[in-house]
Amino acid sequence: MSQSFLHAPVRLSLLAGSLLLSQWSLAESAPVDFDVPAASLEKSLNALARQSSAQILFASDLTVGKTAPALRGRYTLQEALERLLGDSGLKAQARDEQTFLVLPGSNANASQASGAVELDSLTISASRLDSNVVPQARQVNVIEHKQLEQLRQGSDSLATLLAKSVPGMADSSRTITDYGQTLRGRTMLVLVDGVPLNTNRDSSRNLANIDPALIERIEVIRGSSAIYGAGATGGIISITTRAAGGEPRASTSLSAVSPLSKLGSDGLGGQLQHHVAGSQGRVDYALDFGARHIGASYDAKGHRLAPEPSQGDLFDSNTFNVGGKLGLRIDDVQRIQLSASHYNAEQNTDYTSDPSVARLPAGSVPARPLSGLSLAEQNQIKNTLLNLEYAHTDVLGGTLNAQLYYRDYFTRFTPFDARAVATRGRNVDQVMQNSEVFGSRVTLRTPLGDQGSTELLWGADFNQERSDMPIDIFDPRAYDASGGRVFDKIGKLTYMPDLTTRSVGGFAQLQHRLNEQWSVEGGMRYEYATAKYDDFIPLSESTATQPATVRGGDVDYDSVLSNISLTYSPVAGQEIYAAFSQGFQLPDIGVQVRNARRGFDIGSSNLEPVKTNNYELGWRGGLGEQTLASLAVFYTTSKLGDVQSFNNGLILTRTKERIYGVEGSADWLTDDERWGAGGTFTWMKGREQPEGRDWQDMTGYRIPPLKLTAYLEFKPTQDWSSRVQVTYFDSADYRLNGVASFGRRKVDSYTTVDMISQYQFSENDQVSMGIQNLFNRSYYPLYSQLMRSSNNTSHLPAPGTVLTASYTHQW
Repeated sequence: MSQSFLHAPVRLSLLAGSLLLSQWSLAESAPVDFDVPAASLEKSLNALARQSSAQILFASDLTVGKTAPALRGRYTLQEALERLLGDSGLKAQARDEQTFLVLPGSNANASQASGAVELDSLTISASRLDSNVVPQARQVNVIEHKQLEQLRQGSDSLATLLAKSVPGMADSSRTITDYGQTLRGRTMLVLVDGVPLNTNRDSSRNLANIDPALIERIEVIRGSSAIYGAGATGGIISITTRAAGGEPRASTSLSAVSPLSKLGSDGLGGQLQHHVAGSQGRVDYALDFGARHIGASYDAKGHRLAPEPSQGDLFDSNTFNVGGKLGLRIDDVQRIQLSASHYNAEQNTDYTSDPSVARLPAGSVPARPLSGLSLAEQNQIKNTLLNLEYAHTDVLGGTLNAQLYYRDYFTRFTPFDARAVATRGRNVDQVMQNSEVFGSRVTLRTPLGDQGSTELLWGADFNQERSDMPIDIFDPRAYDASGGRVFDKIGKLTYMPDLTTRSVGGFAQLQHRLNEQWSVEGGMRYEYATAKYDDFIPLSESTATQPATVRGGDVDYDSVLSNISLTYSPVAGQEIYAAFSQGFQLPDIGVQVRNARRGFDIGSSNLEPVKTNNYELGWRGGLGEQTLASLAVFYTTSKLGDVQSFNNGLILTRTKERIYGVEGSADWLTDDERWGAGGTFTWMKGREQPEGRDWQDMTGYRIPPLKLTAYLEFKPTQDWSSRVQVTYFDSADYRLNGVASFGRRKVDSYTTVDMISQYQFSENDQVSMGIQNLFNRSYYPLYSQLMRSSNNTSHLPAPGTVLTASYTHQW
């Protein structure tokens, strides 16, 4: 699959080897102006759905290997479908005034004779980002399952894959953390089937909380938004897991991974994944399970990479995942679905990071691994999700989607020598985080009037999070005597007490299409949140002869957010928009509480929410028949930036922030789809003004350097495709007056090249191969150049050349 859909506007779709549903407003009998370039039949039907006002349903395997001619002119939807289907052997059947089915010719005729059609399972999306009335006034990237499987061959993680594909997104750390991987310089809200992975006590491991093998679709929405509540000041990453329903099917994938800069058993890794889905009467089902081993990582010189001690990694780890969905179609308009998943990633390595390199000048030497680690419990992530969804397509003339979710999350970090940190009790310790999240969402789409040109999107959310952070204490004498290898547990303390946060919000969004060219959208959201904790003894008092107890407390805050946008479509396939939107981020209360000292008062903390104002001008559309492009200019401000901590959290300050930038993308595909090419660019600048100081550049953890990406695809036969992709990050100097500090260092540019090839050697069998860092380039990613630990223990080179080989069989 080419990358042409990667930058297309988000539309309601489900592609899981069974059905694709593209839903718009009510079908009209009047002709419509169409502008659909020649492409594969699947892509042409997608384009037809985007430019019309109907539902088009078809089994995706019916379109494999089929192409469609260009379609330009004014036709009814029935006429347009007939022209696209041509001699494909498929026929379009009108099921009702809203829905067209694409079926094999004989099946279509039989269905017409009997008057009945047997449908696969339809999944009603609860997404608040799609619209049946107006186009998106924002930039969106969509990655479907087939393309995701392709891109995974050239990336070591989901975070790296997105960094190579999505404009506006900073580079990944190449470790377990997404600390510093911003979207347009701000935080991104990560959703899995509508369930937020972000927690108020942010552990910066959101993108590592799901196995990419479970993902059906990813939508990345760039720019501030409050449509799902807090956390999306930079944008939203909405992940949809593998779907239930359709014809019974199964697939098994086996992959193997090996570094090529140092061959050996230590670096070997691999994954086995199995997926089953189908329908039985009114019941839809899906089941996924798999296991993966992650081996050691080696740099371009063949040296083993040291563990990352600040935020952690998953070198030498085993991961397991299991997930399932069970859906019931109650009747023609109602459906209920229960889904559950569990992901467990646990490290078991013999290596630790040599603390002695911290004494050398920062950036002068790479981090160094030490064998002989003695640590009972190492880095770990456990993430369990339960999700109950209900959909009704005829409530007040529109649709209702309701959701209840529960999340149980645990993560353990790398041990840390905190003897120089007063607020951590001057211990050698290891932090853990337990979080339980319960929440609900209700979303309604209500058409107003009978013209199909106005719709009200409205609803409410509730979220409750309970988090705590215990901490294990180790014997400092054993640690010192072993050179940082031995961690003998001598006690357990409280780093952060039980902290319960609750938030409730309501929103309304009005969408109106003025005419064929103009549309407008606007809305508001109100959010109210509270936080509460009980009495506790902070770490800063843990070594005192008479430790002081910090009294419990509570805090509450609220916020009103608004947005408005105007979109103009001069001709079919071209859209220009101007938008203003606000997003907000609830303050990380846990940071303040865990750094508490004697006399701490939560009421004196400056804990107002971060509210962002995002102004954006954008364009997207086709350039000729084979090219799709987009361009956006954005400017984001906030009076209160994220809470910044100095002197280990003893002094808190809030900063004014301004972030502005430009993003662009282009994708080109030949008529016969043998050649494809494209790329993206992102440039942004961030300025901040701390209290009582002048404006200054923001740190490298917030604002990445100039990023350029490019790819070239070649498909010599229908069964074989190859792709070469390039990612470039420019150099930048984040120092102030030439002085280096946290997140403020001079960083060098770097370029990576990856190659991916796939071959379908039978109807049910496919092999894939990917080579990351094709030319074995020796470099340090942005995260490693900035050094999260502020010394050489976080100065990790990037992996050298890595080979991934995969085999997939469809049962």
